[in-house]
Amino acid sequence: MADAEKTLRDTLDLILDDRGYKPREITVKAKETGGANYTSTLFVVNVSSPDQENLKLFVKVASVGESIRGIMHADYLYRTERLFYTQLTKIYEEIQEERNIPAEHRFIFPKFYGCNGNYCKETVVMEDLAAVGFEPVDRLKSIDWDHAKAAVENLAKFHALSFAFEKYRPEEFEILTSAMKFEMSGMDDGHEETVKVMGEKMIESAAGLVKKEYKERVRDFALTHKLWETYNHPIGKPVIAHGDYRTSNLLFRIQDDNLQAIAVDYQTVHAGCPAGDLVYFIFMGSDEEFRRQHYEKLLDHYFVCLEQALERLAVELSVYTREKFDSDMKELLPYAVLLGVMVLPVVTVQADAAPRVDGDADINDFVMKPNELFAQRFNGIVNDCIRWGAI
Repeated sequence: MADAEKTLRDTLDLILDDRGYKPREITVKAKETGGANYTSTLFVVNVSSPDQENLKLFVKVASVGESIRGIMHADYLYRTERLFYTQLTKIYEEIQEERNIPAEHRFIFPKFYGCNGNYCKETVVMEDLAAVGFEPVDRLKSIDWDHAKAAVENLAKFHALSFAFEKYRPEEFEILTSAMKFEMSGMDDGHEETVKVMGEKMIESAAGLVKKEYKERVRDFALTHKLWETYNHPIGKPVIAHGDYRTSNLLFRIQDDNLQAIAVDYQTVHAGCPAGDLVYFIFMGSDEEFRRQHYEKLLDHYFVCLEQALERLAVELSVYTREKFDSDMKELLPYAVLLGVMVLPVVTVQADAAPRVDGDADINDFVMKPNELFAQRFNGIVNDCIRWGAI
């Protein structure tokens, strides 16, 4: 923590000097993640200076220790977030300005102040969204309809901007997306056996929790599929996808009587498929009962919002038809089971059982003992995927 705060202060000194905040007073307060964040130490910072606007900042400082940086692809995660804030947000803001998108229909980003790209000191400084009314939801509860509705509206705007980027700046889009591969699916040299063994343990642990008649089917499916090789790759033309769109990475507020969502983590942005973000969001953030009531309605709402956003951006609706969307959702739906095996344990872990990633942390700690919430949610995923014929 002390090293992280020093990195924070060193980074802030450069940013604030450049903005003319001299002299200044800075207060720093560490923020607990409660098991919601594994890659960064979080801080809330207040800055005051004569004749300057007071700043309320939120700072993320790299926390992944050198012992597991490679296997966690930490360099990729930190690099991707820097690319998002230093390049992609500017492009998207310019496109929204050029197309005269009304403020109430714009995709909004946290205001970005600066970053540090030095190895093991990677830092991102942005506005503190809590100071302007945004709040998290309980990550251990299934999302409700109102918050899910707001979240997919936000996601639809994000995907629509990717289609607009491709239309209005095709050469730049091709260059950027060709380099935006989802690296979490690959294995670092020397870690293949560790990852394989860890994955097999997680599969056995999850399969042991489902109904007896489903156990072999779940185990065989999980063992024979190559996990992310298809899931996080484009199906057809690439779209810039979020990659980790779940309730832990979203904040909400009431704005003009409407519930508004904003995403706060962009470490896995990649050239992928819109349906991948939808499968991830729905199955990592909801339970079986929510999906029974709202699954089809939520997909319909996402697609209506996507078409509306495309129309505002003057992008032809043919770039992503409902038929293509439905086909992509059907193709990617089976991966809900794999997400349940590999990601859901992290989503449902209690704060006191969350694995460490700093110092000499061991990646095997991510093979967590299943808790009751995980068992309930995973069984729901399996029930849905079998009932819908996905596996």
